[in-house]
Amino acid sequence: MAVKRKQGKTPDNIIVQNIQIHNAPHNTQDIENWKNAIRAFENITNPNRTYLYDLYDDILLDGQIEATWGKRRDAVLNKELVFVRDGVEDEEITSLLNSPDMRLLIRDLHDSIAWGYTLIQVNNVYYDEDEETYKIDYDLIPRKHVHPEEGFECVSRQQSLVSKDWLYREQPLANYMLWAGDPTDKGLFVKAAQYVIYKRGGFGDWSQFAEMFGMPFRELIYDDYDEATRAKLEQGLQEWGSSGYSIHPRSTELKIHETGGSTGSNEVYDRLIQACDASISKIILGNTLTTEQGDRGARSLGDVHKEVEEAKTDSDQRFLLAVLNTRFRSILKRFGVNVTGGVIWYQSPDKDWYELQVKWNVINSISDKLPIDDDYIYEEFDIPKPDNYEELKEELRMAHSFTPFETPLQNPLKEDETGRPRRGSNNLLNRLKSFFF
Repeated sequence: MAVKRKQGKTPDNIIVQNIQIHNAPHNTQDIENWKNAIRAFENITNPNRTYLYDLYDDILLDGQIEATWGKRRDAVLNKELVFVRDGVEDEEITSLLNSPDMRLLIRDLHDSIAWGYTLIQVNNVYYDEDEETYKIDYDLIPRKHVHPEEGFECVSRQQSLVSKDWLYREQPLANYMLWAGDPTDKGLFVKAAQYVIYKRGGFGDWSQFAEMFGMPFRELIYDDYDEATRAKLEQGLQEWGSSGYSIHPRSTELKIHETGGSTGSNEVYDRLIQACDASISKIILGNTLTTEQGDRGARSLGDVHKEVEEAKTDSDQRFLLAVLNTRFRSILKRFGVNVTGGVIWYQSPDKDWYELQVKWNVINSISDKLPIDDDYIYEEFDIPKPDNYEELKEELRMAHSFTPFETPLQNPLKEDETGRPRRGSNNLLNRLKSFFF
C-alpha cells in the first residue's frame, strides 16, 4: 500500500537544494585555530562559520563531550510531548508529536544550544498507513551555509562564500522554515572546545611520557673507536623491540635527570585531563557531581548539583516549547493539521516522592502559624480537586472542631440508693481521664 497523506499539500518549488556540501576536515586542532575560528565567525563584512563548525565536528569525538551533552540532550528527548486543547488532550496530534521523526526534529532543534543558530526546512507532514505512524519529512540546512546575521539572513550555495541564493525569511520559503537560536550565538561548544584541545595535548604528552619512561631503558657501552661493534649493537637493539635505548663509548657518561616533584610523574597529565573534563561538565551541565564522583560526594552537595542540572533541563524545555508553539504550529497548519486553539506541552514528570515528603513536612510545620491556600496544596502536589470540595471541606472542619466538652455526657453523676451522687468510675473526672488517657 502506498504512503498516503491525510490532509494538506506538499509545497512546490520552494525547496533549498543543490548546496555544495564538503566533508569536515579532521585536522590537528590547537588554540590558535580556535581563536581564528571565532574571529572568522565574528567578521562583520564577510562572516564565515565554516572553521568553527569544523572544529565542533572534531570535538564531538571527545568522550566527555558525548557523555555530558548526550546526558543533557537525553533529558529532553526522553520526555513525551502532549497536545492539549481546552483542557483535553488530542491523542492524534500527541501521537504525531511523539513519532520517531519528531524525536529527530527535537534533537536537531535542541542542538542549537550547543552549535548555535539552526535552520530546518519542513517538506511534508503525513500519515504512513503502512507503518501506522506520522512522518515528518524535513531537512536540516547545513549550518555552514546559513547566514542569519542582520543584513544577510540567507542560505548560500557555497559554504565559504556569503551569497544570497535563498532568502529563507521571505515568502514562500518562510512558510516552511523553522529556525531556532540567536543569530550571533556561537553555542556552548565554543567554550568547551578549548578544554578538548588542551586535553588532547595532555594525552599526547602523557603518551610520549609513557613511551619514554614507562618501559625499561636499555644502555650499551662499547670501546672507543670500535665502530663495527657499535653498529652490531645498534642493529641488535633495533631488532630487540621498540623501547628506548642508548649506545655510547665507554669514555662517556649517560645521565637521565628527573625534574622531581609532581611535574616529573604522570600525575601532572592526569590532573590536567581531570581539570579539562570538569570544566566541560560545568559548561554543559552546570555541575560536576552528576557525571564525576569527586572527593566531596555528600548527598546534600549532590542534591544541589542535581537541582542545577534540572534547572538546565527546564530551561531547554522552555526554549523548545517556544519554538514548537510558534513557528512549528504554523507549519503544521499549512500541512492540514488542526492545531487551532491548542498548546504543546511536556507531559508531567513522575513525582519525586522524597522531595514531596520534605515539602509536605515544611507546609505541615507552618500550617498552625500561617494560613495556607488549599489550591496551592492541590497544585503543588498535583492532586485533583474533588467536585464536592466545599461539602467535604465542611465535614472535615466539623470533625476537627469536635471537643469532649461540646458533647453532652449522659448521666455523669449517677445517684446511689440514698439519692446522693455516687463517687465511682462514672463520675465526670474519671470520664474525662478515660477520654484523654
